[in-house]
Amino acid sequence: MIEQVLEVLRGRRWRVQNEAELQVAIAEELRTARVPFSREVMLSCHERIDFMVGDVGVEVKVDGSVAEIARQLQRYAGHEAIAHLVLATTRVRHITQLDQATFAGKRVTVVHLAGGWP
Repeated sequence: MIEQVLEVLRGRRWRVQNEAELQVAIAEELRTARVPFSREVMLSCHERIDFMVGDVGVEVKVDGSVAEIARQLQRYAGHEAIAHLVLATTRVRHITQLDQATFAGKRVTVVHLAGGWP
């Protein structure tokens, strides 16, 4: 599943105005690629991840501090439903500091989403 997710996210120019539009665009691309997924998945009563594709959790970020996102990913990694995490982000700083990180024994792959941003 991870390969399918990465193929959908990489190599595209995402023309959106905000994170909500980006999530909609990603959902459309996953549907077009016939990759089964769920949106806004509740991992617990307090934790909701943007997408689940099989056992791959995908979190979408257009902003936020590295420390804040790392804490969020660490919480998500603690859930049994997740075997691998993908951070889909518009910020280069997220890539340089979080790509290939491991939280709770689960690898994080960061994908830079190129596109037009406000």
